Amino acid sequence: PIFGMTTRFAAVLSGRLAAVIALVSLVSGCCKKATDSGSTSGPVADSSSGAVVGSAAPGAADAPGPSISIPGGTLIAGTPCQQVPRISNEELDGVRLELGAFDIDEYPYPNDPAKPPMTNVSRDDAEKLCAARGRRLCTELEWERACKGPSNNTYPYGNSYKPKVCDGSSALLRNAGAYDSCASQFGVKAMFGAVWEWTSSEWGRGGAGGVATVRGGGAKNPSLQSRCANGQGRSPAETAADVGFRCCGGPQNSVAVNLSLDSQPILTPEAAVDSALSSRLLAVLPASMRTVPGFDVSIDRVWRWHPRANEEMLVVRYVAKKTGPAFQFYRPLVYHLCGNSTVLAAKLRGPVERMFPPAAGADPQQISIQVETGSDKGEVQLAYHYGSVTVTQPEWVKAGDSLEPSGAKPPRIIVRPPIIKRK
Repeated sequence: PIFGMTTRFAAVLSGRLAAVIALVSLVSGCCKKATDSGSTSGPVADSSSGAVVGSAAPGAADAPGPSISIPGGTLIAGTPCQQVPRISNEELDGVRLELGAFDIDEYPYPNDPAKPPMTNVSRDDAEKLCAARGRRLCTELEWERACKGPSNNTYPYGNSYKPKVCDGSSALLRNAGAYDSCASQFGVKAMFGAVWEWTSSEWGRGGAGGVATVRGGGAKNPSLQSRCANGQGRSPAETAADVGFRCCGGPQNSVAVNLSLDSQPILTPEAAVDSALSSRLLAVLPASMRTVPGFDVSIDRVWRWHPRANEEMLVVRYVAKKTGPAFQFYRPLVYHLCGNSTVLAAKLRGPVERMFPPAAGADPQQISIQVETGSDKGEVQLAYHYGSVTVTQPEWVKAGDSLEPSGAKPPRIIVRPPIIKRK
């Protein structure tokens, strides 16, 4: 009986084992069929847009793809204060930093020119996917170094903006190789026009913390956003259709952005104008404004304008006083001082008889000045935009560098009959 029971148990066990083997074979066949048809675990491709969608599922290591070696060297981080456009409260002020050698993926993950960048992945999962390849996320300054190249360019391709070179949209991703024209001097591609890219860096620009830095991006504001110095702060847990990543290798560089934010009142009047400052401001004016026949020119009022944190512009009152009869005219000017550099950022089209102190409203990036000439009255509006200043002025302001008193009569011309001499 015992032998018979054992025989029946073995038969049952054998049958169950055969069923398990059949099930495993079935699953294996399904998986192999899915793999053969191009399916992958984790994100899948949206055939309508080409974008990779879905949550990333870090898995086994695969081929890391092509990488670019970046030699050690000097990075001029951020944007020097003489340049525009710049974002004063988000970028370093052209600080010289030494970075060691590292390497960086040629394309955004999966680092395959025949595939679109992967998106909808958190920073944590991006780190895991890089680690599965024996790599790591880049720091934001490593990313900037790879973008600026050995010449520290403003854009990957140079210092002058070219609208079509890095053109693209994160809403309709193409294969990474379609962005090959957007290449840095080092040969790193698709840094703009496609997706924002996670970095391992925290958003070190003040605030409460807990925000990660992304670099790159699409083309919503290309002349500003496609600069190598540009970045954004995002929640590291965020998964979005416009955020991907690329990986780096080699020892991680420890230098980081740690920008203190200095916020000042919008307008601060100077009690007096230093003669050295006045001379410096006058020196960069056109010759026709520095020397006006019959007038003595000077800068007699200065207001410090702070449109953004870490930014200061000078709004000044230029005055020309007649050397004879009492008469003077004025002209509002805007300057930006940066070290030894003095930049005339904006000026009124021509002079006026009266200029009142500037006034600020709710938006610190916009101020206004009341001006008058004779019975004409109006408002001059100054608008700050990423380092530049635009002027909106009354139509009655006449172009020129000199002004006669309003209502002044033209010189009287007396015509006398010719004198006829008698012989």
